[in-house]
Amino acid sequence: MTGEDIEVLEPSEDEVTIWAPEPTGSDEILNQGVEQWIASVEFESTEDVPIPETLVDQVIGQETGSVVIRKAAEQRRHMLMIGDPGTGKSMLAKSMTELLPRDVLEDVLVYPNEDDENEPRIRCVPASRGERIVKLQREAIRQQHERSQKMLLIAFAAIGFLLIIATLQTGDIITLLFGGFLLMFGYMFIRGRLGASDESRIPKLLIKHDASEMPPFVDATATLSGSLLGDVRHDPFQSGGMETSAHDRVEPGAIHRAHKGVLYID
Repeated sequence: MTGEDIEVLEPSEDEVTIWAPEPTGSDEILNQGVEQWIASVEFESTEDVPIPETLVDQVIGQETGSVVIRKAAEQRRHMLMIGDPGTGKSMLAKSMTELLPRDVLEDVLVYPNEDDENEPRIRCVPASRGERIVKLQREAIRQQHERSQKMLLIAFAAIGFLLIIATLQTGDIITLLFGGFLLMFGYMFIRGRLGASDESRIPKLLIKHDASEMPPFVDATATLSGSLLGDVRHDPFQSGGMETSAHDRVEPGAIHRAHKGVLYID
């Protein structure tokens, strides 16, 4: 077969379809080209140039990208952007936070697990409620701790009173001194243990949001696995009453801080 027998078909312009939706909206800046708009506007300085209210409309030269970013925010989808530095990728990604709903933000609480302390329990609540839950829990534990302290003090005071009566009857001062030392040591030890156990039941507020704030934008570029996916801090004091509860050692990652928002990786 010779080269004359081969017919090369060139694609026509009608057969090539490039998806490039036109920008929509009533904003005059979006409905005409940049050069035409500049020629039609008279201004003395940049202060006279009208700036769109939303960040997505402030990106110049990425009309197609702005349409796609709006659709991705509406459908809560991932988006892959490829382009040279300075073409507006990070600005478009950050603009998604203005397009996402604010009433879906959540606070994340970490609770101790009584069945397995190495697997804390996670609870999500509406934004701004997490801090209130922690305060209420802390106040309830404080009141319970005060009641326990009073009962403990009364019990040890009664034991001390009986010890004094026994010493007066026997006249053994050494027994009084030794018993008083043991009584004081036991009171301080039990009091410390009760306080530590009460504090360990308070949940940790892992992610905190305000009901009126914007959805989060977290730049996780060049982060390590622990910073991206979260981690559990090491506890050097793992026994002897000095250990830190597992739920207090949980650290959020970028993927958790960007929950209901935008996680950007360049």
